[in-house]
Amino acid sequence: MDKNVYNKIMNVVKNYHGLSKDCLSLVKISFPSIRPETLSSIISNEYQKRMKYKYVKTSDTINRYYNLYRDALNRGDPPGIIVQLSKDSGICPCLVAKLILQKSYVEDTSTADGSGKLGSIVQTYIRDTNLIPDPRLAYETYLCTIYDDLYSPLVEIMKASLGQEYEIKLHRELVSLGLAFRDEEHLRTYGYDKTPDFKLDIPVALNGFIINWVESKALFANDELHEEYFRNQYGSYCNRFGPGLVIYWFGFVETIIQSRDQRLLIKDHFPTDVVHILPPKSLKEN
Repeated sequence: MDKNVYNKIMNVVKNYHGLSKDCLSLVKISFPSIRPETLSSIISNEYQKRMKYKYVKTSDTINRYYNLYRDALNRGDPPGIIVQLSKDSGICPCLVAKLILQKSYVEDTSTADGSGKLGSIVQTYIRDTNLIPDPRLAYETYLCTIYDDLYSPLVEIMKASLGQEYEIKLHRELVSLGLAFRDEEHLRTYGYDKTPDFKLDIPVALNGFIINWVESKALFANDELHEEYFRNQYGSYCNRFGPGLVIYWFGFVETIIQSRDQRLLIKDHFPTDVVHILPPKSLKEN
């Protein structure tokens, strides 16, 4: 993606202070030529960065949101109180719900069955709102899981499924090209702690670039996200297995491929014009 286009999208996202779900609707209208998956990934990354700074679980913060919730109940506000608090504060609905749940049941040891910790109890309530003793709070929390497209349990499952979907897609493409490879699970049986999704048994070449491994990412990458992945993953892969290919299926900022690191090839798909590198004749005979 052209950096100027990316900056225009980010300008809209950064100036929007409501729910991420509503922000996505806005940018879809503003940038109709951009894939919805790409826009969703860009927004998701920006909102998660915001939450690192805005979502503070201090006792003062917990008490403030709890009191705002109770005040709204006492006024007779209709359902959707926590969602509205989320819109007003710029914090995702499920995160606000967690704060209120934590305050509501912090002294209720009976809900812990004598052993569970508060954090796990709250997480259980978020995952199954039917377990929340207070019917109104249960419904308010349920609405949060519907309106939150970043921290809802359902969204977490969908994200995991999406990642698996594109790994399966890549697996099929490698097979269709007749490439021999080992997947991440196989490599870990040999004691590797950090492994790419696929390690090629025999490297392939693409425009003079040698590819030893392939990593699949079902997201859009900007410079910051790419650098973080390089520190935590790609650097180790390169040191251990040599140069490789990273696929950002939903695209990436063009400045990523302008970096000087020659150990990574960045694409938004798996190229079909790869050149098979034949092993030496002596190895083939053995």
